Amino acid sequence: MSPESVNHKTLPRGVLVGRLRRRHALPFPGRILVEVGDTVAPGQTWCRGRIRRGALVVDLPRILQVPPGEVLDLLVVEPGETVEADTLLAGTPGRLRGNRNWLAPARGMLAEFNARTGVAVFVREEREAALACRLAGEVVSADPDDGIVVEGDGVAVAGALGGGGRAFGPFRFVESGERPDARAGDHQPGILVTPDPLRAEWVRRALETRPAGIVAPSADAEMVTGLALAQPIAGLAPPEGSYGRPPQAIVLTGGVGFARMPHGLQDLFRAAQGQVGAAIGARRPGQSEILLPPAAAEGLARRAARGLPVRLTVGTGAGAEGIMLGEAPDVGRLSSGIATQFVRVRLAEGGVAIWPTPNLATLA
Repeated sequence: MSPESVNHKTLPRGVLVGRLRRRHALPFPGRILVEVGDTVAPGQTWCRGRIRRGALVVDLPRILQVPPGEVLDLLVVEPGETVEADTLLAGTPGRLRGNRNWLAPARGMLAEFNARTGVAVFVREEREAALACRLAGEVVSADPDDGIVVEGDGVAVAGALGGGGRAFGPFRFVESGERPDARAGDHQPGILVTPDPLRAEWVRRALETRPAGIVAPSADAEMVTGLALAQPIAGLAPPEGSYGRPPQAIVLTGGVGFARMPHGLQDLFRAAQGQVGAAIGARRPGQSEILLPPAAAEGLARRAARGLPVRLTVGTGAGAEGIMLGEAPDVGRLSSGIATQFVRVRLAEGGVAIWPTPNLATLA
């Protein structure tokens, strides 16, 4: 079923269905591995490069206690040469611990040297890095200095809070009361989705299965701080057992609190069971999201076909749930005499009831 077949009036808040477009920025120099027109999948590497771990600018005339013009004669290594920590870079060999020698502070290389000023730049060892696609679709733009743009069908769910980076893998919906234990046949780490607020014991069990990421509706303030999804409150010590950084990519769709996941979102993730997608956990507001395949839209379409789920909030039988079937035109007043609209509701426990719309809450 195509995403366009979903009635967008029934979409839960923060959900986009249809044609998506995502820019994949290039944060460091690298080689782009895809071209315009290529088809990509979530988790597919689109760029490889090297990340510098830090650069150190050194005033060698001051360290070596010589005029700038004499520094070149005291260099022991050539620019671009990789050396180990404590290797003599400049000075007098044989006096490694003297005050007039410059030693490598870490594994790395002498990247640049200015013969006129005697200033040198030492770069700590670089490491290989790869960037992965977040969205399945077609590459519509590729700029070697900027990155790529991917366009494709899918479902995007906005995250209220997140952290831990990006996760790719099949979605696995863990029903309420079900433990997030590893399953036989799980050939790759998946993204665990729970409809319940995060609890410490659930998170501990989930992390033992080594998931790719975790999606949940909410967590209380202590849990959010403990998972390093937000800064600790000023003046208060972090909770015992807190993580210095998020242990996995984690996205909360609702944010801080105790809210369960809306039924509409649950249907989305259930429909995406076993399908590969992405979860992006970012501490910067507005950048956390979950990207699901087009198949997830089928969950919303089935929900729309079944009708709108509602709960009676006031009056006799408050708390009862059911599916709205349509208006009840032959009924038009409450017992108080106030004119209002009534609807027919198929009750979850069986039977049909007539409820006033002001007393209803939707469960989508």
